[in-house]
Amino acid sequence: MANNELDKEFVEKQGQRLREIRAELLRIVEGMEEDQRDRAVAEGDATENDSGDMSQSLFTREMDATIEQTMENRLQYVDRALQKIEEGTYGICDDTGEPIPTGRLEAMPEAIYTVEAQQRRERERRPPV
Repeated sequence: MANNELDKEFVEKQGQRLREIRAELLRIVEGMEEDQRDRAVAEGDATENDSGDMSQSLFTREMDATIEQTMENRLQYVDRALQKIEEGTYGICDDTGEPIPTGRLEAMPEAIYTVEAQQRRERERRPPV
């Protein structure tokens, strides 16, 4: 199944954008991993730090882990979108099989769900209040 609203030139352009995004995300993740290694070496023996230093270090590590997880999640979407280009299904929602609007793909080339499907998936992941 293909999104008939998308022409070959658009899909090729999106493929290039996705490859560029992927390369940038990999650079960010690799840089963060290097920063974490450097920080671990610089922190050395934790017994030499006071509680304020340890709290700051813990906060920084937690923030880095959250950002890294976000980058890795986005990388998964980018990889899936590239796979969909290869399959000929780019622009088709993985959840509903409906076409993803061109405007959404222009704004987020890694979109693999329609807005409605993405919102539904996010609601389902949240615990009930």
